[in-house]
Amino acid sequence: MTDRLRLPAEWEPHRACWMAFPHLEHEWEGRLAEAQKSIGDFCRSVATEGNEAVRLLVVDDALKERARELIGEVDNVTYVLAPYGDCWTRDTIPLMGETDPGTLGALTFRFNGWGGKFLIPNDDRIGPWVVEWLGAQPFHLPVALEGGALEFDGNGRFITTASCVLDPGRNPEITIEEFETKLGQLVELDRLVCLERGMHHDHTEGHVDMVARFLGDGSVLCMQPTNGDPNALIHRSIEAALSRAGFDVQTIPSPGAVFGPDGRPLPATYCNFYAANDAVIVPTYGVRSDERVLADFERFFPERQVVGLDARPLLWGGGAFHCVVQPEPRVR
Repeated sequence: MTDRLRLPAEWEPHRACWMAFPHLEHEWEGRLAEAQKSIGDFCRSVATEGNEAVRLLVVDDALKERARELIGEVDNVTYVLAPYGDCWTRDTIPLMGETDPGTLGALTFRFNGWGGKFLIPNDDRIGPWVVEWLGAQPFHLPVALEGGALEFDGNGRFITTASCVLDPGRNPEITIEEFETKLGQLVELDRLVCLERGMHHDHTEGHVDMVARFLGDGSVLCMQPTNGDPNALIHRSIEAALSRAGFDVQTIPSPGAVFGPDGRPLPATYCNFYAANDAVIVPTYGVRSDERVLADFERFFPERQVVGLDARPLLWGGGAFHCVVQPEPRVR
């Protein structure tokens, strides 16, 4: 058995994906019902257009029935009773991959509530619970981190952000070189590119899956600022850094300035898409660049259906579609 884990690209086949139905009123500041509907719409899209089995976590039978009401009777959705906090499974459930003989493995982290900012009961329990439920082989990376902080292409290329990995609330004494060494001891790693930071107003100190993503043709996607984007300088610096790193960089317009119900700026991004088996679900924001970006994704993923879904109800809670799903790969 290999002593390292291969993390497949997101566009490789999935056996299923893991999601969690939101249930904590106080975490959504009076907008839980909107978040539940958004998760329900997204879950249905992954299961139907995406042709992908969904394992949807629920805390009890009452929540299961609430989820079923919103999703409808969809054969591809299985409800799994488990202890969890909120719906951000990209971060609370380990990244999954495979060992050489085809064994399911899981890259686990020390989860500390996004640097101690959001300590939600049971968020630290659901990762180990899923690993045990699946019988996956654990590969433990001894740093505080979340899945949204790593982007990878299945061939050993990784992208991350220093603002997250080196955050004092997570890893106050580590260097990026030490992080790369630790990661390379566990996963098949060819190179790690570290961007300086992610977006302003991002609760996570700048997860990379909000600003830069690999595409199936070997290129990297990022955004060019439009419409008064408060992250304009960051987007330009990310594009320049990716180009200097030697990547083939593809760009799309950013959504620009998007505000929450209370007037606060939100970390709106099109990079937080999810590539399901037969569809790509792209967050939209009711802005003029939505239509152009959906057409761009049809070009990036010509073999998949492109589905645009309004992500504003989820973004109010801190993320979009990529943040709420953890794919379980189809191992060979």
